[in-house]
Amino acid sequence: MGLLTRLAGLFTKGARDDELLLQGLAHAKAKRPEEAIALYDRLVADRGAKGATRARALFNRALAHSALDNDGQAVADLEQVLKLPDLPENVQSAARTQLARVRRRNA
Repeated sequence: MGLLTRLAGLFTKGARDDELLLQGLAHAKAKRPEEAIALYDRLVADRGAKGATRARALFNRALAHSALDNDGQAVADLEQVLKLPDLPENVQSAARTQLARVRRRNA
């Protein structure tokens, strides 16, 4: 995505939310899960965020919590993802798989 397109996109709600998701992913990749969680918290709490955005934020927040060995919160986030309406099958599958991993780790 070009710089001008990215800058112009920051003026729309969806583009700002996508940018927050990307920032969260960058923090997670750089092994800063606490910072990623803070960004995902904002998106999850935002009732104006699209369902798909909230689902991605919840899923990614679950991964960040799991990285911190906060498996209770990871399970809660993944269960919440699975309760969301109109969730694409690939997201459901990924959430179920991650939920099983976290639960196995705690068994």
